[in-house]
Amino acid sequence: MSDASVGPRPVTTLRRCDLHLHTRFSSWRHARVLRARDSNSDPVEVFDRAKAAGMDFVAITDHDSIEGALRLLEARPERSAEIIVGEEVETLLPESGQRLHVNVFGLDEAAHREVQGLRRDVRELVAYLRHRGLLHVLNHPFWSYRFQRRPRAYVEEILDLFDHFEAGNSTMPSGHAEAVEAMLRYAAALGLRKTAVAGSDAHVPDHVASSFTLAPGDTAAAWLASVARGECTYTTAPIGFPSLLSHVYRAVGAYYREIARPGGRQGMTAVNLVAATAFFPGATILGVPAVLACLNEIKQRSVLALTRRSLERSAAAAAPAPIEALE
Repeated sequence: MSDASVGPRPVTTLRRCDLHLHTRFSSWRHARVLRARDSNSDPVEVFDRAKAAGMDFVAITDHDSIEGALRLLEARPERSAEIIVGEEVETLLPESGQRLHVNVFGLDEAAHREVQGLRRDVRELVAYLRHRGLLHVLNHPFWSYRFQRRPRAYVEEILDLFDHFEAGNSTMPSGHAEAVEAMLRYAAALGLRKTAVAGSDAHVPDHVASSFTLAPGDTAAAWLASVARGECTYTTAPIGFPSLLSHVYRAVGAYYREIARPGGRQGMTAVNLVAATAFFPGATILGVPAVLACLNEIKQRSVLALTRRSLERSAAAAAPAPIEALE
């Protein structure tokens, strides 16, 4: 039977979702004494920006919280079919103390509580997520990697733990996607099938949907199932260091404007207020946030470049020899 007699194959529609979005319900672990947020974005504004940018589904993934997603569902119940409840969980590799960020999707409040109880050990966390069938992604895999172990040993450990990796992340330095793709090529050379996804990691509304994942699926559940099977692709556009630095200072400005207004200091202790006062000159005059951001950028780029080269060598060594070389 010829192909013509079968008729044209149906065209599969790929739907879009930015898998990494933050709102004002993301806490800033590094500045807990200040009671500062990691983002000041309103969940509804984030949703509207994502939809205006062409996203079919919107995943809110606040740090160790699903509050932003739940508030969005309360505010827009008629759009619930387009909203994915997610969470960026900070967990640990217990032996080295290295922190990992894992995006989890399709949670409810009971699962959120279970996840928070398991976050001290990434292996226990992943075992639970696999048991529950919850899609989970290792975000920016080299973000906290500082050669605690040799690159190949670290990569083989996370390849054993995860099937999905965030290759596209708009806030990461140049070389991030290339390093993750090098890791996935190494995985392929080992005979492992791993999947790359993308999310903007937007902490301000301006860059929502600058990176996103494409997969088939007419409902959020069907779409997540496609990604879980590896039937997806991604697109990414880094925002660059100047934009990232502007985000830092916008967050600093929003923090001090908030605590300056009536009622803005609600819930802050005397220790929080003293810390905020002490930090003000460093943040506004001495440029401490800019210095820290520059040092982190340099460090990240160095780690990414060295790790990528190591993985490329490992992939070449692990690849099977051509048939003609074996004859």
